[in-house]
Amino acid sequence: MTAQKTPAKKPVVIRTPRMSFRWMFELLWNLTAQRVSLRYKETLLGFGWIFLQPVALTLIFNYIRKVSDIPTGGVPYTLFVAAGLVPWSFTSLATSQSSSCIAGNAPVLKRVALPKILLPLSAIFSTLADLSVMAFLLVGLFLYYGFCPSASILWLPLVFGVHLSLLVGLGCLLSLAQVFLRDLGHAIPHLLWLWFFASPVFYPASMVPREFKGLAVWNPMVGLIEGYRNTLLLGRPPPMDLFIPAVLVSAGILLFGLTAFRIAEGALVDML
Repeated sequence: MTAQKTPAKKPVVIRTPRMSFRWMFELLWNLTAQRVSLRYKETLLGFGWIFLQPVALTLIFNYIRKVSDIPTGGVPYTLFVAAGLVPWSFTSLATSQSSSCIAGNAPVLKRVALPKILLPLSAIFSTLADLSVMAFLLVGLFLYYGFCPSASILWLPLVFGVHLSLLVGLGCLLSLAQVFLRDLGHAIPHLLWLWFFASPVFYPASMVPREFKGLAVWNPMVGLIEGYRNTLLLGRPPPMDLFIPAVLVSAGILLFGLTAFRIAEGALVDML
């Protein structure tokens, strides 16, 4: 008699309810809230860790300014640096969190059928909680220096909208890339530091050497940081010679990221 072969067990796939806009919004909200709670769970300082890097870097750059002449347009240097560090910290955190959101959730994606675009979106939106905490630091500095924003702050939602578009596009691209190229997870922290020094976080864009100005203008963080500083500190609209290239680059990255994600989404589970 021949032994009867037992059929191989198929992986259990959990089917999600019928997709609707409300269902996707609720899932995105739950994923975002979960990421926020897990990130600082059982830590001693909790959200206090968000302040650590901006405060430490602000102190370091204040020391650097003692030995160098960095123009700030009459704005206190601490406030000048903080207005650049807050958007940069948001960029750095959102980029690093979203880049690993798919490769780091392989077991879930193999069992649960859900729109995978929600993973990078939830990673980025979860960092809005960190941004709100850092914003309190900036407000505290405004109060300390008796600084009051002018009507130019009305430009702030536009600058932030462009900034968020850039991060969503980057999140989609990097989360995809890390599935196909695992080494990228080790490279991203170093690439972020290079991007940090190439962006006018602790110096104004006017200090960029002439031979690099043509290249720097296409770094979207140049136009965004200068846009934040102009609207919050200098009482002026964003500098259009820097902001328009930032808008074009951010829109291009968003469109490319969403398109690439839609094309490659079906093959993600097989690659995990």
